[in-house]
Amino acid sequence: MNNKSILHVPLLSPGWKKVAFLFFPLPILLVIGMAVTRMDISPDESAQVIYGCWAIGFGLLNLSREKDEDEMIKSFRLQAYQTGSYWLIWGVGALMLINYLRFDRITSEIFTAYLVLFLLNAYVYAAFQYQKFMATKD
Repeated sequence: MNNKSILHVPLLSPGWKKVAFLFFPLPILLVIGMAVTRMDISPDESAQVIYGCWAIGFGLLNLSREKDEDEMIKSFRLQAYQTGSYWLIWGVGALMLINYLRFDRITSEIFTAYLVLFLLNAYVYAAFQYQKFMATKD
């Protein structure tokens, strides 16, 4: 595959992991700041700010290169995206079922792109870290 192809995604340098970790406490501080300044923000909007920032954080972690990027890590990365997508399908299905049992409908204000992107990136990150852990354990 040509490296100039639209299918080629360049990985970020490992230094981006530090930036990614800033996105985890940032939304908490933003929501607290909005509450202190008495901005008219609903709990659903607060949750979306948190989900959005955490999705960005996990996305940056997923796209950051490892110090020793080799074929095994590349294989782990691809498998993690497959596994994360699989878990996302079941996770969203479970949320829809829970929502139906609680509110007699499958939709909710909480189902947004921010939530889905957060779940997908969190699942991918967890699958990737698990694979690296299992490889070092053997």
